[in-house]
Amino acid sequence: MPRGVRHAASIAALIVTMLACALAPQALADTAGTVHFVRSADSSFDSITTHASPETQAWLRAHMWRMMVWSPYFDEKTAWYPQGWMYDDAYAIYRESQLAAQHPEWILRDSAGNKLFIPFGCSGGTCPQYAGDISNPSFRHYWIEEARAHLAHGYGGLFVDDVNMEERVGSGTEAQVTPVGSDGRPITPAAWRAYMAGFMAEIRAAVPQAEIVHNALWFANADAGPSDPSIRREIESANYILLERGVNDSGLTGGSGQWSVNALLTFVDQVHGLGRGVVMDGTAGDPRGMEYNLASYFLISTGNDAVSGKGQTPSNWWPGFDVNLGQATGNRYPWSNVLRRDFTGGTVLVNPPGGATQTIALPSTMRDASGNSVTSVTLPAASGAALSGAPLPSRSSAAAPLSDAATQTIVEAAVLRGRRSAGTRAARGGHAQRTTPRHSGQSRARLRRGHHSQGAKASAVRRSQRHALRRRAALTRVSGIVRQATRGSVLISVERRGAGRWIKTQRVSVNLTAAGRFTSLLRLRIPGRYRVCATYTGASGYSPSWSGYRPIALRAR
Repeated sequence: MPRGVRHAASIAALIVTMLACALAPQALADTAGTVHFVRSADSSFDSITTHASPETQAWLRAHMWRMMVWSPYFDEKTAWYPQGWMYDDAYAIYRESQLAAQHPEWILRDSAGNKLFIPFGCSGGTCPQYAGDISNPSFRHYWIEEARAHLAHGYGGLFVDDVNMEERVGSGTEAQVTPVGSDGRPITPAAWRAYMAGFMAEIRAAVPQAEIVHNALWFANADAGPSDPSIRREIESANYILLERGVNDSGLTGGSGQWSVNALLTFVDQVHGLGRGVVMDGTAGDPRGMEYNLASYFLISTGNDAVSGKGQTPSNWWPGFDVNLGQATGNRYPWSNVLRRDFTGGTVLVNPPGGATQTIALPSTMRDASGNSVTSVTLPAASGAALSGAPLPSRSSAAAPLSDAATQTIVEAAVLRGRRSAGTRAARGGHAQRTTPRHSGQSRARLRRGHHSQGAKASAVRRSQRHALRRRAALTRVSGIVRQATRGSVLISVERRGAGRWIKTQRVSVNLTAAGRFTSLLRLRIPGRYRVCATYTGASGYSPSWSGYRPIALRAR
């Protein structure tokens, strides 16, 4: 690179660094009741940004906390909007691009040498994006150098799409295919997570001052979260994790199951525990859907998170994104069959999917997110309310604490015994277990005549198999304590290692004792590698907490 160009690039990089340093404290200084609105400035937004007037530029800076933008289109616009997150995909090589033609060796292939794709938007046996080989150091180096060159135009940060901590590689028909890496070996799911995490760490090291956002799957590796070292490393390599569709995702449920809103919010708690923020990337454009996502954002906001909604422009701006509830006075908690959080300037309520409609009378007039004066709110399932005004009375009485007590969940697992075989019990003086089904006199006669039906044989085989499985099982006690809590329930999840990943095998809910303890007896197959975790779902006055994973190894005897 010529000396003059290097000098110009150094100055540009210095400007980016100064902007990033100036922007970051702003987020950390805001209260949890502040809205940080983010939107994608895609081609549909070009009419706003192409010839933006000074007034429009000022409006965008004031209302769009961050925008996802594209280079080179936005390169010259960073002069008036320096908060942009420049878009790039973690491993997309576009099928018709010059890069695909120049470096076909950077495209992942299957064991037969066929090129593989990112399984999205496919038709006619092909997809728009080849899957780049994240195991290839040359590909990663090229990607990083290109990103650094674009950031030098004055972007505030980098938005990395498809930071998939699950292997999302397929054929032209979107069928999942195991790729072969640059070393000639198949890339297992665990290896994929390690490669992706290492790649993200390299990006972080290359642009240490830029804000980095990952569009990542919150449920990767069977909801392992930060307990998976690779997922933890990936999260720590970002400033923000974007949760695509936010709570507007139609696949979310109520309760505390794997796909519940509570499970999503628990993942957010884990991200916050690592000192990172999230973007609740809502996709709704109607007031009810936007308020549901906004209220859920307020449930988890630390002052360093963000939220979005569909179709927001200077001429089509929902007033809910101007709401400021002030400082949070505690964490979220269950209340009157909804989730609630209190602020100095109001209260938010969320009714998760699947719940009964709740009508809540307010002690005084408040304003909803659209600016309407209300004296009660009716919340169907999958809805929320962000209410401004004098906060609601505390949970149950004037003596109730203003903030939830922090809790700590600890889980232990102890193998009690394996089920003894019938022969062993008989040898010790017990009654040997019957290994054939009981039959009536008529059935025995048919058997003697050789008329035992095929169905009866199959049934006997199935019973025999079940008995064999029980004999290879170990009774395991899972127990623990939730410190500081005296009520509520704990969700115990057990996963078994198989096919290179953790697979959920059991999930049970148990209530706490008054001493905060819980226990459950489970039967686990031998041999096997297991891990168990416990999630305290919270209760009035007590915040949720998660135990992390405890390994269990059951060896063949």
